[in-house]
Amino acid sequence: MLVGAFVAPALLVTPGWLAVARRVGKQRALLAAQGAFAVGSLVLALGRPAGLPVLVAAVAVLGVAFASMQLLPFSMVPDVIRAAGTVGAGTYTGVWTATEATGAALGPYAYALCLAGGGFVASAGGETVVQPDSALAAVRYGFGLLPAAVMLAALLLQRRYTLDRAARAGN
Repeated sequence: MLVGAFVAPALLVTPGWLAVARRVGKQRALLAAQGAFAVGSLVLALGRPAGLPVLVAAVAVLGVAFASMQLLPFSMVPDVIRAAGTVGAGTYTGVWTATEATGAALGPYAYALCLAGGGFVASAGGETVVQPDSALAAVRYGFGLLPAAVMLAALLLQRRYTLDRAARAGN
């Protein structure tokens, strides 16, 4: 159910993000998506007490935000090329892909640190263990607070993108 709540909205809203970006600018649209992603992640950190409908809605918000975060950085590449030439575009895409790869590589380790800090008890196949409450909280926090914190950091860095303002000043 959660996978569907994430993927279906992401597929449906992509054209809408293009319209939003044309209206408010790519940076503002991306910042809004990053903020929505952070908020959706924070809701996931609440876990079961939030209730299943709220959690499914939060995952849908994550899907909507994710669609923008997959679309808009690609649409910013031509802006960088226009403003800084191919060298600037190479720098932009190099930093972008390096950051993405680093996040993908370090994300599981950061989550594992959350689990270890919460006292998560590993088990082998077929073995049943009882997780302490602190481990269950660590699962929620690693799945909610950690992505929210990383996304807020990305949002702060993304605010430095100025090509939308430069393009509007030139028009």
